[in-house]
Amino acid sequence: MIIQQVAIGALIDPEGRVLFCKRPADKYIMPNLWEFPGGKVRKDELPEQTLTRELNEELGIETW
Repeated sequence: MIIQQVAIGALIDPEGRVLFCKRPADKYIMPNLWEFPGGKVRKDELPEQTLTRELNEELGIETW
């Protein structure tokens, strides 16, 4: 069995709304499904760094 570490983020605004992302229709695995933003942790990253990178890549969100 292969184990892959991932980092995801639940972004919740002051009104309690939660941000989900829809996977692209052309993705091989689970197309068109809803998910939290995030992704696979690279060998040279901490999970926090992964989430920062993924939020920027997927949504253009700058975090610190």
